[in-house]
Amino acid sequence: MTMATRRDRWSAALLSASARWSERAERRARWTRRGVARCRRWATEGAQRPGELAPPSWFAIALPFGIAWYRALGGTARAWCRVGSRSCRVLARALGGPARTGG
Repeated sequence: MTMATRRDRWSAALLSASARWSERAERRARWTRRGVARCRRWATEGAQRPGELAPPSWFAIALPFGIAWYRALGGTARAWCRVGSRSCRVLARALGGPARTGG
């Protein structure tokens, strides 16, 4: 196997890994959006049915904390996935250039 073929295979594998990291980042973003929507829905439903689960004021107090929790966890996970994706692309680009040793 020549050095160019090996480099091309590594580059293709890194670009594939980059795509997987991008998909993970998008899944984390969807998870965050669903979690925030869930928190808002629970706060609305809790305010409409006082005393069933807890006093309505508890839902109003807990809403910003629930939203912050989902955004902090989801945002952190998404940021790490983006870093992984970009790192793979940078490495693939570095490997994709002309051979420095002439071989």
